[in-house]
Amino acid sequence: MKHKLLTLLLALLTISALTVPASADVIWEPQDSFYEKHQEECDYVNRSYELAGYDGKVTVFTAPGGSNKATLDNGTRGTIQFTWKGNGILWGYLCWVNNSNVEGWVPMDDLSLIYDSRQFMEDHAGEITETSPVPVDFHKAVLYRYPNGTAETTLEEAPDYMPFSETFTQVYTDKNGLRWGYIGYYMGMREYWVCLDDPMNEELNTGIVPVSPSTAQIRGRATVTAGPPVMLIAAGLVAAVVVITALLILKQKKHSAPQP
Repeated sequence: MKHKLLTLLLALLTISALTVPASADVIWEPQDSFYEKHQEECDYVNRSYELAGYDGKVTVFTAPGGSNKATLDNGTRGTIQFTWKGNGILWGYLCWVNNSNVEGWVPMDDLSLIYDSRQFMEDHAGEITETSPVPVDFHKAVLYRYPNGTAETTLEEAPDYMPFSETFTQVYTDKNGLRWGYIGYYMGMREYWVCLDDPMNEELNTGIVPVSPSTAQIRGRATVTAGPPVMLIAAGLVAAVVVITALLILKQKKHSAPQP
């Protein structure tokens, strides 16, 4: 009897797991003391940016207004996962930096947004049509970050999850008359576009939007003056402890020395 109940319970748990929407991904959060303290004040972003500091580099801070953690060259790309605003400055938590393991806080004015689907949908809101699912006869497609942008990867249809013929309900038609269907989420892929009329063409990148100058570059000055590097501060503290300890030891020796 106990064995049957256990089997039934496991079956119910399995069914429950299968019925959870696949789009319910867990949002990645940094193990960062400032973020943990100000989590309720942070806004979720999850967008890609290019570093574009006024003087050719961007300082990564331990916290907004904190110490210098690292310095990265302009042109480096990474993700801003959350933002926080304080003292009139918007800060972003930088992570997943290409060719680097650095994470930390950077002034958003020192970054330039890498044009993406969200920006495209904002810029072309009046040209995107909401429709009933568009019937299609393909089962594999090239994914673009936005219509006529850069081809990034391919996606195969998963009929048990959702047939492609039920997927595309937002459509944009480009200047060449090609229809593009939007994918908000499909098996882990977020915010992509597929050319419905030429789904496997990887060379429709005729409208790539270049990265614009950052606010700091346009303004002509740095957003925040970088303080001393955190390692230098730590070294200074260690040196101070060593000196104080030596003085205390010397003082103790003087007190313990026999009087003449």
